[in-house]
Amino acid sequence: MLNFSLVYVNISFFTSIISLFLLFLIWRKRHVTGSIFLMFCILSVAIYNMAYALDYSSTDVGMKVFWSKWQYLGLGNMLPFLFLFLMDYFGIVTHFKSRYIFLLWVVPLTVIILAWTNENHGLIWSGFSEINPDTNLMVYYHGPLYYLGIIYQYILGSVLIFNLAQQWIKFKRRSFRHQIEIMIPAILLPVIGSLIYISRLNPLPGMDWAPIGSFFSVVLVTLAITTFHFLDLIPVARDHVFTMIEDGIMVVDSQCRILDWNPALLQLVPRIPIQVGGSANQIFRILGVQNSPFTNLQVPVNLEVEIEDPEHRIIDIIVSPLIRNKISDGWLIIFDDETEQRLATRGLEKANQTLLLKLDEIEKLQIQLQEQAIRDPLTGLFNRRFFDEYFQNELVRSKRANTPLSLLMVDIDHFKSVNDRFGHEVGDRVLQLLGEILKTMFRKSDVSCRFGGEEFLILLPGLEMDQALNRAEAVREKFEQSSREADFLYSQVTISIGVSNYPLHGENMRDLFRMADKALYQAKEKGRNRVCCYQNNTNGN
Repeated sequence: MLNFSLVYVNISFFTSIISLFLLFLIWRKRHVTGSIFLMFCILSVAIYNMAYALDYSSTDVGMKVFWSKWQYLGLGNMLPFLFLFLMDYFGIVTHFKSRYIFLLWVVPLTVIILAWTNENHGLIWSGFSEINPDTNLMVYYHGPLYYLGIIYQYILGSVLIFNLAQQWIKFKRRSFRHQIEIMIPAILLPVIGSLIYISRLNPLPGMDWAPIGSFFSVVLVTLAITTFHFLDLIPVARDHVFTMIEDGIMVVDSQCRILDWNPALLQLVPRIPIQVGGSANQIFRILGVQNSPFTNLQVPVNLEVEIEDPEHRIIDIIVSPLIRNKISDGWLIIFDDETEQRLATRGLEKANQTLLLKLDEIEKLQIQLQEQAIRDPLTGLFNRRFFDEYFQNELVRSKRANTPLSLLMVDIDHFKSVNDRFGHEVGDRVLQLLGEILKTMFRKSDVSCRFGGEEFLILLPGLEMDQALNRAEAVREKFEQSSREADFLYSQVTISIGVSNYPLHGENMRDLFRMADKALYQAKEKGRNRVCCYQNNTNGN
């Protein structure tokens, strides 16, 4: 069986869906150097999180172990592919030799094979705990070679972060640095989650926080592609820039006059007149930008415009100053068609909001189910299961504090005849009438429950016997009056109440129940519609 009511199951499942969406975005930019490695990396993330979702939701040990093996298939491939992508993307390594690529997978492949054959040797998992019924989590007891894969992942992650830090120092342009500043936390978050999992600080035993970290990593990379132009590196060669790049390019001199543009720009904004020597500010005014973007001579300016003619487009514009010898030499303007990405991002945000609403609904349903588990559906009072647990706790507290505790056992007189004469629907309304009275006539510390059929129990912590008798008499009188005034009854209905008290009648639940039951029996023998506490001589009330 699968349990999809848990929050972390939905997060892992949702992460795998976002990963597939991210895979589509990367595929659209597959011309970018190293993008094939990144696609395989994101596919591994999708497999990893889907396997975790199925692991977390499985209620059988065998199925949990099976999906854990699939987790290793995704986990073992993520960092090696990410390593190849970053080395290729930033030009750290331009030609990969097959033997070096093979070395990257020696440890991951070994761990994957050991995980899939673990039942023969126990080197990855030496055993498993029972499944926690509350969290549906199972603790994996790790074998000696489990940490081989973990150490390798940490080493490879450290190498990646070190190389990214070097690239951050090397590249001065903010557009490049933004990409690095997003990739570093994207790598660190799953690593931190893994460290929490294997440490003693894990708040939920058996809960691996790496998938939660990978959720934020996938969101960061998605935002990087759709917002910060990750994978939109512009080649240096002028002929490639102006003939092959998909983004529109415009070059403006220091007097804001148009010097050059590429064919992609004309396809992007075909209705806007562009000519050599024309005013770049005029172009921006036609696009709906009233303030000149050429006032800042030091840092790039980022704009977003929407046009409707000839079709609806969302265009992201970066105006970058060209500085030579600390003097402004003009601007390079990049026009990026972000229509699909922006609409996809809006759809993703809407889907995320929907998910949050669903999670909120699930939480409310869980609270409702918990409430239903301890409540009698007809009267709304607590049920016997909750009452017994509460009674035991209060009895322990009374003994420790040396305070009294009283128990009322209530029975509706001749209730069978009420059902026989007026029908079960009227009988149910009588039960509900008594339930409403019990809800309103007692303190918050008092607990009322439907014991079964027409019998009810009320626990009164801190009350002496005489106080409990007075309270019981008030309930009896209130019900007698209410039944007399009820428009659905044609004859009066009464109740009998037996009272027991700690420490007068016993020091455990069984004795107090027995004494209250005997007192109730005496009340019935004396003619019903009365309150009694148990007495051997039967002379008291």
